Amino acid sequence: ALRIVNDGFPVLIQNGQAAPELVAEFEQDDSMFMVEPLADPESDPFDEALVVVVVPDDFEQRIAANETASLQLLTRDTSVITYLAQGAARAVISRYTDRVLDQRLADHGLSRDWLSPIEVNEGKRAPSSSVAAANGNDEDDGPGILGTIFLPLAVTSWLVGGGMGLIVDTTVGEKEHQTVENLLVTPASRIGIVLGKLTVVFIASIAVMSLWLVEGIVLNSLSAAGPTLMDSDSLSPTETLDVFLNSGGNVFGLIGALVILIIPFIVTLNGVMMAWCARSANYREANLFMVLMQLGLPASILLTIFSLPATVGVPVYAIPFFGTIVAIRDLFSGTLPTAGLLVNVISGSVYALVGLGLAAWVFNKEWSLTRGLQ
Repeated sequence: ALRIVNDGFPVLIQNGQAAPELVAEFEQDDSMFMVEPLADPESDPFDEALVVVVVPDDFEQRIAANETASLQLLTRDTSVITYLAQGAARAVISRYTDRVLDQRLADHGLSRDWLSPIEVNEGKRAPSSSVAAANGNDEDDGPGILGTIFLPLAVTSWLVGGGMGLIVDTTVGEKEHQTVENLLVTPASRIGIVLGKLTVVFIASIAVMSLWLVEGIVLNSLSAAGPTLMDSDSLSPTETLDVFLNSGGNVFGLIGALVILIIPFIVTLNGVMMAWCARSANYREANLFMVLMQLGLPASILLTIFSLPATVGVPVYAIPFFGTIVAIRDLFSGTLPTAGLLVNVISGSVYALVGLGLAAWVFNKEWSLTRGLQ
């Protein structure tokens, strides 16, 4: 194992004199080193080699005659190290094949372009009025299938992990421990109590949301840079980093729009959750509602992805709950219009105020019950 790390994978070429140029290609490769064949290859054809390349006697003649030559690639076993050695040997043979092909084309005055008469470049162009168009360019293909399905699902995980369990503990828990009465009989306003509890929830959930946000950025860059990395034979670490940075050129605009979308949404969900928990008699009722909401978020994402059309009217973004989910979907797919973003932010802010007001009203009613006024 130590020699593999230092020298590379051991490879043995049988009948190497029939393919001197191929042998030279293997000798120049840094990932492999040549093993001398045994005097009696029939007893143990591998010896210390992990891969054996068997060259036929007519290999060089067929190459010179512009015909197809064959090689036999044998492996010692099915271990991971042997699999990697086989891949390294295939890479060397592939480079030699490309060099032979280039030479054959050059002999006839042709280039590689002659082999590909038609080239198809796939991509999409975001609408000129979309948020993606304002932050990107026409050549940006966007995050593709990963961005339109997985990233919206990841965003819902931010919401699920955004403090719902903490809301249950700070409301139903106080009721069961009979500490909420001490809070409700104070001169503090009900909206102040709600905002104070939500502030604690947001502080605790910022770390979770930040981790999901970092993962979303990495996945978005990986999805956009994937085709470039797959088309490149070999890239240095610096070149790979440059590809990732260029693929995530509009990531800051994406993050800004995403934060604007999800903050009112989270306030609305947590306000409704707090109102329900304030009226719940015990943990069982509160947890049932929380589980239904946690299951409903991913289900709603899948519903909007596979059931709603790719292009929707601007009023759709104002629909409670679904409007924000559709906006998040369209934001990652690069089709969210600027008007849709504004409509969703305005309507989402209104719904957030309604959620806070609902939670404050329930707390006020709970205070009235505590005082015996109802």
